[in-house]
Amino acid sequence: MSRVVYLFDEFRFLPATRELLRAGVRVELPRRTFECLEHLIAQRDRAVDRDELVEAVFGRSNVSDAQLGQVILRARRAVDDDGNTQRVIRTIAGYGYRWVADVRSVIESEAQPLAEADESAVVASVPADSAVSASAATDAPTTAMQTLAASLPRRRWTSVIAAVALASVALSIALIVRRAHAPASTDGTASTSAASAVVLPIQVDALRDDAWIRLGAMDLIADRLRQAGFGVPTSENVLALLQTTPNASAESDPTTLRSATGARLIVRGKVTRRASGWQVELAAQPEQGIAVPVRFAASDAVQATRGAADLLLAALGRTAPSDGEHDISLDQTLQRARAAMLANELDTARAILTASPQLAASSGELGYRLAQVDLRAGQLDRSESSLTAVLGLAQTRHDVRFHAQVLNARGATRMQRGAFTESGRDFDAAIALLQPDGDALELGQALIGRANSRIPEHRFDEALADFASARTHLESAGDALGVTRVDANLGMLELYRGRPAAALGYLSGAADRFQSFGALHELLINLSGMVDAQMSMLQRDAAWASVERAWALRERITDPDQRVDVLLNRAQVLTGNGRYAEAAAALTQAQSGATSGNRVLLARLRALGADLAWRQGNWSAAAKASKAALAEWPSSGADAERSSVVLLRQRSLLELGDDAAAQPLLDRTREAPERATDEPGAVADAIAMAEWLQHAGDTARARRWFRFAMTSADRRGVPAEIVAVAEAFAPILLAADEHEQAVAVIGRVAPWASRDFDCALLQLRLFHQLDSREAWFNALQQAQSLAGERVIPTELATPRSIGLDRSLRLSEEAH
Repeated sequence: MSRVVYLFDEFRFLPATRELLRAGVRVELPRRTFECLEHLIAQRDRAVDRDELVEAVFGRSNVSDAQLGQVILRARRAVDDDGNTQRVIRTIAGYGYRWVADVRSVIESEAQPLAEADESAVVASVPADSAVSASAATDAPTTAMQTLAASLPRRRWTSVIAAVALASVALSIALIVRRAHAPASTDGTASTSAASAVVLPIQVDALRDDAWIRLGAMDLIADRLRQAGFGVPTSENVLALLQTTPNASAESDPTTLRSATGARLIVRGKVTRRASGWQVELAAQPEQGIAVPVRFAASDAVQATRGAADLLLAALGRTAPSDGEHDISLDQTLQRARAAMLANELDTARAILTASPQLAASSGELGYRLAQVDLRAGQLDRSESSLTAVLGLAQTRHDVRFHAQVLNARGATRMQRGAFTESGRDFDAAIALLQPDGDALELGQALIGRANSRIPEHRFDEALADFASARTHLESAGDALGVTRVDANLGMLELYRGRPAAALGYLSGAADRFQSFGALHELLINLSGMVDAQMSMLQRDAAWASVERAWALRERITDPDQRVDVLLNRAQVLTGNGRYAEAAAALTQAQSGATSGNRVLLARLRALGADLAWRQGNWSAAAKASKAALAEWPSSGADAERSSVVLLRQRSLLELGDDAAAQPLLDRTREAPERATDEPGAVADAIAMAEWLQHAGDTARARRWFRFAMTSADRRGVPAEIVAVAEAFAPILLAADEHEQAVAVIGRVAPWASRDFDCALLQLRLFHQLDSREAWFNALQQAQSLAGERVIPTELATPRSIGLDRSLRLSEEAH
């Protein structure tokens, strides 16, 4: 028998055995990740569109972009690729993906599956379900094995080796399942509570004599989790389960594994031997949401494994076992606290910090670290007060790097409360301390902060220069997460400038990298920006996928402000999709959680409430909410959004007949500029001026403002703004029977009519006015399919002429 094998770089891809090998070592692949790679490799001569890939991987069509994105992310990781380099799997914007790495296909006999692989690599890659003799497992040099064996209970280590050595396991699957579902006990059986986990054999990237780590590290990690209160099946049980399941499908398929063990978390790991020592990477995958990843390096394999396990516990909100905890280094304490903070386990981070004797001896260091936790928790007053106190200490002033760290932290706190000028001063002071030869990592953070403080003042060029400089410093410091933060901030800058398409180019890639780092706080902020950008681009399905991606993580959000922000994103997209009742429920929930006094958040809450009330025809509520939003609006920043709220308030007041209250909202003496602009907020501002003048009967000046709004929207190229102008101007043209101009305006938004209700309604108005029967009927069907809870005006739901032709009657009967 022969089979096809695909070769690329150091990889061998074997469809027949469903394996991917890197330098002879098997790479663990979930089923869908394997099928994604298989389809892309098979179709490597062309681009594969999204829907085709979804069908190939999931076998169904109702799959969100976020779900597909997760599979692509795992596929790229498996072949040492990422969303930045895209040297293997390339994203084809607006279409799908394509395999771009060079591939050589060969036909080989099944008798030589690994003939070309190095012998040591073959030994290191023996899967858990292989039959390996006891002598083969013990013939390798024993120095490293003895080190690990000394740290483990002898009975358990012996039983792990025995479990691998036996080709026939004297345990039935029913027994394994019963033990896995039993309450946690001293012998290591698992519970089905939320605190249950299964640890899989560890992937090893090392030499032949290090193959023992696959199982030894697995057992050590399971022990650490078990001692911290998790219900974890014994390693013997897990190995028996994997051996009784063909092709290790239980190991690669989370559903099978959870069904068999009852575990809520699946822990996978990788151990890499480097010149400087050992690195252990672990990831705990919950039933829903993103995996929690950690990484720890040490000179000794056991120390690296233990450190990674303790970091994982911190990220999961658990305290590591107390044995020897008082002896751990300050550096390891801070790493554990950081892992907890990245995963938003803030109570755990506080407990780790306050339990450290080294930090207890330094009030300044402890105050600084706890203030960072308070900042993540949204406790801005307490954070700023603590940091100000630390800045007043003599020890702070005498330590340049620490002084800069505290200034950066206070700048970030002030930034979050919207005090941009004060935060800018803190970042300036930190940069002055660190330049020219200060700590590159801290200098990079200070430059990111200063760039963000400059954006609300529209000092965009200076902000871009700071971001570029920050990237250079962070790259030199080897801070990959910091570099990702720069990219995310560049996306936010483009979003602030009203360039959503450019923003998405940065934010989409940054979201995947934040997820790979387990940086939950940053991921949620990034997703919030993506929702805004996608809504501006009228990508409503993509925006909903981003909302759902964040919503799946809501149980892990500890900052109340961030929880409110996720709810507001949800309300925003629901409103845009005409799901008003659900949007109102989300806003009510957000209102009850908005207790921090964050004015920026309150302004957004009021603005979304005003928008929903306006769309529902509740002019009084819309006027009241928009007034409250403008009262909360920060003195600088979010100018474009503020202009939209002003337009909304004016519309509400005019509907109520309160011209006196509407008149002072804008300078009514202004004339429309001759040339278009790309300034954020200019389009909404121009629409407000045009509608006011139209209301006042000054048609000539109103038309000039409408034309300025149209040319500015076209120049900026933001679909939502183009639609906003057409929605305001086209009905006026139709009412004046200026059909030629109306066709030109509405035709501009026709490409989006299939996915945007406002565009579909404009099409319906046009064809109704033109009495184009077939086009009117099709437009009516389109608008009805997008309406949700939105009401189509009665006059548009019936044709202008009396009766319809026979084909139309037949169409109505068919529906």
